[in-house]
Amino acid sequence: MSEFHSMVWQTTPAVLRLADAAAVKNDKLDWHAPALSVLENFTISRPLVMKGSLRLPDVEEAFASSSARYACVIDNDDAVIGVLLARDLHSRQSGALSNLLQLPWGQLEARFLMQPLQRMPTLTMAQIERARIGDIAATMQAASRDFVIVTEQDRVIGLVAALKILERTGESVRLYPRATTFAEVFSALKHPEITDS
Repeated sequence: MSEFHSMVWQTTPAVLRLADAAAVKNDKLDWHAPALSVLENFTISRPLVMKGSLRLPDVEEAFASSSARYACVIDNDDAVIGVLLARDLHSRQSGALSNLLQLPWGQLEARFLMQPLQRMPTLTMAQIERARIGDIAATMQAASRDFVIVTEQDRVIGLVAALKILERTGESVRLYPRATTFAEVFSALKHPEITDS
């Protein structure tokens, strides 16, 4: 203790009050912020990519070994054909597809659960540069899709995910189910916003 020295102190007053807490800095964006702030730009950070023929146990392993919440699904010619959310691997839809196709879950392929690219709204980079987050959310709602694909010169250069908007703004994009396949009809009928009313 020879290297330390006692400090000069005062006698504690009879009445003390707690200090005011510092204002918490809210770094959440609002819906008027530029859409570029929620763009996942593949020219800067490459997404998780997997073949459409990959079976779900291998898909699950790929998600587990990365921090990705979604993956771009490609065909045998390396063309992007869809997007697969990690949360969809063990969803009602995967169970419905397993029953419908009479296959065990482990035999299902990524392409069976992906959201096909043709059903997603596609915007150009120029549109994204002029848009606000709220514009993208409105587009997602109108299309009833979790993703907006961003292209430039016939190449997918990024996307905006509803999960990214939730992460950056703290507000979720309210999507209502629009069924186009049997599995989607089944999922829509079991959707909490329909069954809770």
